[in-house]
Amino acid sequence: MLDGWQEAVQRRPVAWILAASLLLRLSTSALLVLAHLLLPTWDAEVTTLAYPISRLLDPFVRWDTVHFVHIALDGYTSDQQSAFLPGLPALMRLGGEVVHRVQHGEAGATASDVVLAGIVSSALATTAAAVVLHRLTRQLFPSRPKFAALTALMFLLAPSRPTLHAVPYTEPFAAFFTFLGMSLFSRGRSFLAAVAWAMGSAFRAQGIIIGFGFFGWRYLLEDVWKDGPGVSARQVRRLLVNAPIFVFLSTLSAMPFLAFETFIYQRFCTSQSAERPWCSQGLGMSYGWVQREYWNSGFLRYWTPLQLPNFLLAAPVLALCFAASYSFYIANPEATWRGTLAFLALPRRLRVRRQQDPPEKEIATSATFTRPTTPNEAIALVPFVHLSTFITTLLFLAHHVQIILRVCVTNPVPFWYAAELVLRDRDRERAKSDRGGRRRWGAIWTRYCWIWGTASIVLWAVFLPPA
Repeated sequence: MLDGWQEAVQRRPVAWILAASLLLRLSTSALLVLAHLLLPTWDAEVTTLAYPISRLLDPFVRWDTVHFVHIALDGYTSDQQSAFLPGLPALMRLGGEVVHRVQHGEAGATASDVVLAGIVSSALATTAAAVVLHRLTRQLFPSRPKFAALTALMFLLAPSRPTLHAVPYTEPFAAFFTFLGMSLFSRGRSFLAAVAWAMGSAFRAQGIIIGFGFFGWRYLLEDVWKDGPGVSARQVRRLLVNAPIFVFLSTLSAMPFLAFETFIYQRFCTSQSAERPWCSQGLGMSYGWVQREYWNSGFLRYWTPLQLPNFLLAAPVLALCFAASYSFYIANPEATWRGTLAFLALPRRLRVRRQQDPPEKEIATSATFTRPTTPNEAIALVPFVHLSTFITTLLFLAHHVQIILRVCVTNPVPFWYAAELVLRDRDRERAKSDRGGRRRWGAIWTRYCWIWGTASIVLWAVFLPPA
């Protein structure tokens, strides 16, 4: 399928991205409703919606969406709900009021109204995220238009089809604001990047990690040591000038999250009779405590025999993310060093490693993400790869590992690598160089996305994990 689209997508990439997003949205939603109507539903009492809702919209309300609807209609009534940031519930409530007023001429949004508003807004966010990812990829790989278009299609084929192409969930919004901030950051517009990541942190908390990491890389590492390793008076002056900029931009990117934590503290900690344990612990922030108390998140807390099936479900995406990081680091040791430890002299063995690079023809075709065309292009990718490595490791060691199936869409690195694998397969097929029995990993990943993506729709419809 991707082979047939290749030239057309390259000529009109945005139009094809819009068409692919719409087609996947319609087909996913149709299968979701059909599976719900034909199959029996298992739903736990603790995750059942407390409001009546249209039967056609019912399969769109599962897992976290139940919490989003309750928050949209009732506000935050328990500290458990503080694990869900207010961006999506607020958008659903606002859109729901618009829907209800259009239909009935008065305020008073219902559960069906807010769910419908969430579906529409999520659809727009998914499509916008794919378009911005295409633009980001064109910026970072300016000589590879085919690669950029394929990356956007790989994003749209991500494994968790329901949360990307059907139901109201936070990942499409987090992906859009993450990619938008990265695009602005790559163009040197740090303030606007901080604003974009701040808006993203109203949907998912990862916005604070992104801002801290990227601004730290630019202002405390890249700019300070742009003249080379060592410590000099000039570098110290740059550090003193840049440190306040880093603090300001990082704080700005986390501001909605910090404001929300302040709201939750005032909501649940101002009355002694209702004070929760986290109110008097540390900084009085609920997020970490709630994740541990209600979802058992924490270092290795999820590593139990009973969770082995979830690790197996997450294994393909974990493998892709870790393989992307490993392949980049191995292929670009000098860029990785200069983009991470610029204040230290480059070890001689890393300079020697450059002589082992493959021929220029191979670099220009199959290897795109792992073998950038210039040293500067490679160094510019280092913070992206570090962020991907950090988030993947964090999910692997300290969170519900299966959520990487949906959270991966907020990370461009696995889709760059998936697109490279697909292009590598094509190059080998054209060169007829598969005599050694090499696996066609691009085809394997694409096939997995189609098969698991379809299965995940049915599982979602009948209220079965993974969520």
